[in-house]
Amino acid sequence: MMPIHRLGGLLLTVMIAGCAVAPPTPAPVSPAVEERQRPVAAAAEPVHSPSEVQVMAAVDNENNVFFVLGSSGVDAVGRKKVQDHARRLKADPKLEVTLVGYTDDLGSLSYNLAIAEQRVNAIHKELRSNGVRSNQIRRHVAGPEQLSPACRSTECRKKMRRVQFVYAD
Repeated sequence: MMPIHRLGGLLLTVMIAGCAVAPPTPAPVSPAVEERQRPVAAAAEPVHSPSEVQVMAAVDNENNVFFVLGSSGVDAVGRKKVQDHARRLKADPKLEVTLVGYTDDLGSLSYNLAIAEQRVNAIHKELRSNGVRSNQIRRHVAGPEQLSPACRSTECRKKMRRVQFVYAD
């Protein structure tokens, strides 16, 4: 009869030896079968980033009030646009507008969000002072991730510092 500690040692040796056995190798696959088993990758579509000219052309001047760098003050041209939009909103009490504040890529994320919000609030205040009801106005600040990486010139950045009037359908 074998002592228990020898039996345990023998069992441990057999278990370790069993782990050392290499796994079976798969049978070779013919190239034709291998080709059929590969997942079909979707055709990569080229990523088209708009040019700076296209970015600037997409900004509708009539539905935007533009701002000077670092400012949230509404100039005379901006006030005239706000008055035109106020007339439109007062003529149709069911019409709603969302003021979307944009910024350029200069400055930190927190600064850009803050200045965009100040600009939206300035346009909101102008609309209210022109008699537009508050339930017709929504506010939204677009983060800098909304900017096109193509917009790097001074002219393009001027077009990005804006509040856009977006009307509900």
